[in-house]
Amino acid sequence: MNDISEKPIREVAIGFPDLEHFSTATTVTGLLGILMSDRWPKRANDTTWQHALATCTRSLQLETDTSKARTAFVEAARHAGLKVLPDDVWKPIKRKASMNGPSPVQRRQPHPSQRHG
Repeated sequence: MNDISEKPIREVAIGFPDLEHFSTATTVTGLLGILMSDRWPKRANDTTWQHALATCTRSLQLETDTSKARTAFVEAARHAGLKVLPDDVWKPIKRKASMNGPSPVQRRQPHPSQRHG
């Protein structure tokens, strides 16, 4: 029998404010472990956390996909103000300069009144 808790999810790491390192999960069981840990900032009636917990549990019971469990977990982490990696990593947009035509950056010529001579 295949245990879905051992099926991999796309790795996710959560940064807790009181720690210098991240907690990482690669399975649905790992997600539940982080959600249930003492480090998770618990708030009364936190429906986002409750939804993540329920979605992960349904995933373990083969009632929903593991990607939905991961998505609900990431939403709960963001709602709790936690940093989520790699999801929250800023990635700069790489732009290639056009080889056909003018450079995207051009020098501005000084106004005639500012020229010396």
